[in-house]
Formats: sequence, C-alpha cells, structure tokens
Amino acid sequence: MKTLELHILQSFPVSCLNRDDVGAPKTAVFGGVQRARVSSQCWKRAIRMMAKETASEFFGGDRTRYIIPALKDALVKEGFDEDAAAKAAEDLVKGGLGKKDKKHEGAVKTLFYITPMEVEALASAYCKEQDVKKKVRTAIQTLRGPVRDKDDTSIPVHDKADISIFGRMVADDHSLTLEGAGMFSHAISTHRVSNEIDFFTAVDDCNPEDIEGVGHMGANEFNSACYYRYMALNLDLLRSESHLGCLADEEFSQVIESFIRAALLAVPHARKNSMMGFNPPECVLGTVREGQPVSLANAFERTVDAGGDGYIENSVKRMKEKFEWMRDTYGYEPVTALWIPEKSLDNFCRGLVENV
Repeated sequence: MKTLELHILQSFPVSCLNRDDVGAPKTAVFGGVQRARVSSQCWKRAIRMMAKETASEFFGGDRTRYIIPALKDALVKEGFDEDAAAKAAEDLVKGGLGKKDKKHEGAVKTLFYITPMEVEALASAYCKEQDVKKKVRTAIQTLRGPVRDKDDTSIPVHDKADISIFGRMVADDHSLTLEGAGMFSHAISTHRVSNEIDFFTAVDDCNPEDIEGVGHMGANEFNSACYYRYMALNLDLLRSESHLGCLADEEFSQVIESFIRAALLAVPHARKNSMMGFNPPECVLGTVREGQPVSLANAFERTVDAGGDGYIENSVKRMKEKFEWMRDTYGYEPVTALWIPEKSLDNFCRGLVENV
C-alpha cells in the first residue's frame, strides 16, 4: 500500500472544538490520564467542507436526506414532465437509495452521500434504459462502479473525491457502500487536561431603573490543549477505478493538494464566534511511503510536561524522537519526509504531491 501520512501538532487556547451530549469538550483517557479529544468525525467534516469550498469541481458531495428533489430536477432536465419525474425519483429511492420519510417531503430516513454528477448519471442511465423493468436497476448500477455508456465507454464522475476519501455507507443497499481511502484518528492532547467552566452573565440593556440583577446567566465548559492529529490516505485505493481512476494525473494531484491544505487548515466551527479556535498547526510531518499506516501517538503515551515553557516545544521534540525511533527500530523509511515549519505550506504540499 502506498500511503500519504500527516502527523500534526496543533495548539488551541480557550476553546470547545467538539462537544459531547451535555455541551462539554470531549475527553479520553490515554496513558492513564484524561486528555482533551476531538473526534475524527468532527474534524473530517471541517476538512470536507473546506475542500468543497476550495475545490468544488472535485469535492462535490452532499450528505443529505433530501435526495428526491435533486433526482426529480435531474430527470426533468432529461425531458420528463414534473409528475413523471417525481414518480421516477421515488422509484429510484426505493431501488436502494433509502426508505422514504413520510413525515418530511422529499426526504429519506437516513443520510445519503451523493454528488451532482452522480445524480446526473442516475437520471441519464434511467432514461437511456429501454426495458421498463430494468430502469431502476440499471440506474442504481452507476453508483456501484464506473459509469459506462451503451458502447461500454467510461463516463467520468469527477466530483466524488470527498466520497472516495471519506467513504459512503449505505444501510439499505450494502453494494452501494464505498470504502473511504482516508484514515483518521481522534485528535488527543499531548498532555493532561481538565475541563474548566466559564461562568457568564448577560445584561438586559432595557431594564427599568428599579430592576436589579442580570438578564441571564449561565456556564460553558472549555479547555486549552496541544493536540496530536494523525491521518493517512491509501493512495492505491484512491487511484483505483472504483474511486478516482477516471481523473488525469494532474487532476489527481489537485485533489491530493486540496486535501492536504484542508487537512492542515480546517478547524471545527464549534463556538467559532465566542472562542475563535482558528489556530494553524505549529508542526507537521508529512510522509509518502510504502506500507501500512503508522501513528506516532505513543510519543505522548507519557504526558508532556509544560514546566512553565508551554507544551508545543516539548511535543515537537517528542514527535521527532518517535519518528527517528520508528526509523531505527522498524525501518520506517519514507520515500519523502517533509516538515512544517522547515518548509512553507506551498513547498510542503508541492513536495508531497510530487511523490504521490
């Protein structure tokens, strides 16, 4: 397996990047002590949204329950009238895309991950199939592999880089499930963390003079932490025909660069206006190599001590020592290994992409 890996150290002051069911920052026990944690799902969404914003021609997916209106519109463009398009869209949904939600018009009961080009391919295949009994089956087949026309020529779907990286799970039809080429760990702090409480009050600006006290009071939990984040891309899987095999080399390189940039710069948006957790990484190790993914999280199994000098410097030292230990002990020798801040973001991305 050819693997692209990113090892990231990122420090955040007062923040609550990822909340649990009671609104507190998520935590985990590692090395016998409590750490701050941000779930992989939380950070994946932030990465996905940034990549879609900066490279929408490749990252076009939407995870939604409202797929029936999109299918209907695509069928209307193919020449169906409104009623026939609505009926055909519902037939396609019943064919494996989900179960119709009777409480919400146009929705299915579970989220479905799909791109605009896939919707168009579904509608086109449905229209081109002459056998009425095969229309739905033929259309659904477009989501199981490369779309092909009647002459068996592949019809490229260029906008599913996000689905190819993050994967698609379909409960109603497992054959539509696509394994994601991306692998993501939960981000954990390199040191012990205890959540703190921010007690706040709000003043009623229009209180009568004889009314004392505040208009509202409450409390929010927060923490501060230096996180270790790890993610990897299975480049062989990502380049396969079922994923992004239809892309030209230059387009594939654009996808990789867009992903790297989003992976480094995207931050979960929780309390983005009140706590402003938009801090770029302090240190990044990027590698391209052959072999299974290998995290460096055990560099922090023993907590990093600040000693009045902060956590960043000692966390960077630990990660570099662990990387060298992996090289010496297990022959962990990448094709290339690049560091930020030794290289600028542009040069870092360029150097990794050149070796993909």
